Amino acid sequence: MAITGIGNSCSNVYEGTYAAQKNEAAKKAETKASAPAQAGKAQSNGEKAVSDYYSYLQKNYDCMSKGNVTVSGEYLKKCSEDSAKAKELEDFLKKIPELEKQGYEQLSAQNKALGGTVTYYRQTWMIGKDGSIQSTVYSVTETGMTNAEKMKKNMDERLEKQKEKKEEEEKVQEKKEEKAEQEISVRYVEADSESEAKAMMQKEKLEDAYYPKFDTNV
Repeated sequence: MAITGIGNSCSNVYEGTYAAQKNEAAKKAETKASAPAQAGKAQSNGEKAVSDYYSYLQKNYDCMSKGNVTVSGEYLKKCSEDSAKAKELEDFLKKIPELEKQGYEQLSAQNKALGGTVTYYRQTWMIGKDGSIQSTVYSVTETGMTNAEKMKKNMDERLEKQKEKKEEEEKVQEKKEEKAEQEISVRYVEADSESEAKAMMQKEKLEDAYYPKFDTNV
């Protein structure tokens, strides 16, 4: 009746169970530790996709490389992940040169009728996170008017714009349930000089505009 084997047997069972539990715990710890790393890798891949898409836009569209178009980082991310949204964005970018040409010709004709000449014209574009578009026209017009005449002209233009804005708001209200073509909100800024216009442009900002990150290790 040797019973020496019972202790050894129990010890072996205990050691085997402990080892299994230890291995299981180690696996869980490894999985938990790798989760943030995997999330970080996914985030890194996402950022690279946005960066690559932004570079692509700059190489293929002059309006992007010239810096007069800023795009929301959130919207750019959507476009980098959705080919349909990317097509919408790129179709609009293709239209910008013609839109700017039309804007310049319209402003020039309007100012010529008032005895002025447009000597500087620059149009900027901001695309928000919801795809909405805000454009600002910065211009300088030379005229032979006195300061008093300029002040009256500016006042008349301001009143006219307020009237147009009200009419536009009424139209939007009437058609708000209709699916309209992509709307562009445009505002006009008249500067006294080119340097003043450029200074004002520098202050123009889109809250979450995307800007590429540069690798400081290079």
